[in-house]
Amino acid sequence: MDATTPLQTTPLAAGQRLYLAVDAGTTLLAARGAVRIEEAPRWLAERMQPVARQVGEGQAYVVEQAGWLCVHALGEAQLVQLPSRTPLARLQGWLLRRRGAVRPAAC
Repeated sequence: MDATTPLQTTPLAAGQRLYLAVDAGTTLLAARGAVRIEEAPRWLAERMQPVARQVGEGQAYVVEQAGWLCVHALGEAQLVQLPSRTPLARLQGWLLRRRGAVRPAAC
């Protein structure tokens, strides 16, 4: 993520459910309040297992697999979504740097 990456901030009312399509590696931050994040179930030992986490205020959750998930506000909440850097975006940045079109910022 760089300085030009936009952050998506979504206010949620108590009990509200939000369905999001996300990439693997996306970070969801509970900026205010607590939320329950439910990803698609996974196979484990020939059984479907739910994947759900409760995220409190100030805590973050990194999405393991791309797909749809549900965010359920446990009270008044605010969710910040930090997008992942996709492999294509990393490859494009590497190619541009290699060609000399983009120079890394000096520290």
